[in-house]
Amino acid sequence: MSENGRREVALHWTRVGHVSGDEVVIRQGAALRVDAQKMRVVQGGVGLARADEVRVSAGGAAAVLAREASLEQSAAQAVIARGQVTMDQSAGGVVVAARVSAHQSAIGLLVARHVEGEGLRVMFGPRAALAFGAAFGLALGVVRWLTRGR
Repeated sequence: MSENGRREVALHWTRVGHVSGDEVVIRQGAALRVDAQKMRVVQGGVGLARADEVRVSAGGAAAVLAREASLEQSAAQAVIARGQVTMDQSAGGVVVAARVSAHQSAIGLLVARHVEGEGLRVMFGPRAALAFGAAFGLALGVVRWLTRGR
């Protein structure tokens, strides 16, 4: 514990399963799951990150659940935030947030109330994803109907 009573955890060149603390910092390491108030990953990875504030720099995450999230030269399969997601030269598979600010980044599926940025590439917005899903479902239904008699 620190002198102010907060549980601070720092991992360097380490792999762990589950870590929890008020503030967790992972440098060149990995954790399967992290529960914290503040979390920072530098050149490392995390499977599931749950925290009020998550910052990933030159690293990766499978899933981020946060109030605020920031990715800098990083990648995440899913980022879900109640507040803001900030991305700089990063990639996200699915990003869901109230606000997204992105610079030179790519996102597969983006759902947000407000989006700003420069050089942002989005494969699917909510409407495009719905249309794609409906068309794919219809095509799959037709294929199943055509091959049912065989």
